[in-house]
Amino acid sequence: MGNRDSSYVRIDGSFGEGGGQILRTAISLSTHLRVPVEIVNIRKNRKYPGLMPQHLTAVKACQAICNGKVEGAEINSERLFFRPNKAKAGKYSFNVAEHKRSAGSATLVFQTVLLPLLFVRGESHITIQGGTHVPWSPPASYIRQVFLPVLERLGCQTFFKIKRWGWYPEGGGEIYCHIKSLPKLTPYQFHQRGKLKRIYGLSVASNIGNNVANRQMKAALKALRNLKLRGDIQIKDVAAAGKGTILFLTAEFERVRAGFSTLGERGIPAEKVAHRTVEDLNNFLGKSVCLDNYLADQLIPYIALCGERVEMNVSRITTHLLTNLWVVKKFLPIDYELKGPHDLPGTLVIKPAEIPKPEEAKAPGAE
Repeated sequence: MGNRDSSYVRIDGSFGEGGGQILRTAISLSTHLRVPVEIVNIRKNRKYPGLMPQHLTAVKACQAICNGKVEGAEINSERLFFRPNKAKAGKYSFNVAEHKRSAGSATLVFQTVLLPLLFVRGESHITIQGGTHVPWSPPASYIRQVFLPVLERLGCQTFFKIKRWGWYPEGGGEIYCHIKSLPKLTPYQFHQRGKLKRIYGLSVASNIGNNVANRQMKAALKALRNLKLRGDIQIKDVAAAGKGTILFLTAEFERVRAGFSTLGERGIPAEKVAHRTVEDLNNFLGKSVCLDNYLADQLIPYIALCGERVEMNVSRITTHLLTNLWVVKKFLPIDYELKGPHDLPGTLVIKPAEIPKPEEAKAPGAE
């Protein structure tokens, strides 16, 4: 990797959860802070370690917005050195399948470039092609209905659109986002969610018969009624390159939102897709918490950049969350307090790190 000076951050990608989140958070903060980063053992804990198409696209995307220099940016690479320059607003387009046929997540690429582009002068227009509703990543519906609306509480202004849906394994979807810059994030406390205002959602299908979207919707509404809950669910038949289906439910509270979804699978009846989603929603409602664990993970870098104490009441303390905290602390001067057992609800407080005060000089003649 060549000689390195001491002014860069070194990240061991095998730490904790050991997945792609380490790479994405590190590259995102590196671009924003203009701090070089070296990442080794990339995705070491995964079945197929190293950079996959969506991870490589995220790296290339950050490189494009800041004209950075990168070594090791190739498929299967387990080592990467990234040296950013100043990020610039603009019109950018990225394709997860550019280097290799893939339904890799477009939303994960989007989240990687969103943070640095929020703080540059000017407005940006981002188009990303790839999987929009695929396993192991936040569906584009979650980004639009939950993640970005909650970021608005911190002052972020965006417009997000799903231009074309992309399912696994074909991909071929497309998302678009208009990002307005902001000088500073506004601290917001996530310790209480407030009253439940409404439940609404989408039942979507592409190229699948048997009235699947309608069956998902009906089964979900029935399951909600059995829990004495009301919901409004719209049915959509969307064009896509491949087959796919999803039920997505949004729970909107006074202070925050939460999202729950299940992707359809071959051999899984539409009614089971509905019951799984409603069950996840009901489990969340039964806890006195503010943030679902996915949203808590995704908000950590933004909370850390607020520069003030923020309390987050989370539905589950996961290894994912602990790993993201570890990465963020490598870049930013924060302290955090975490209360609660692993895999159960807990409270996370993120605050600026206390700078140790130099020991006061003793007065002449003092012992």
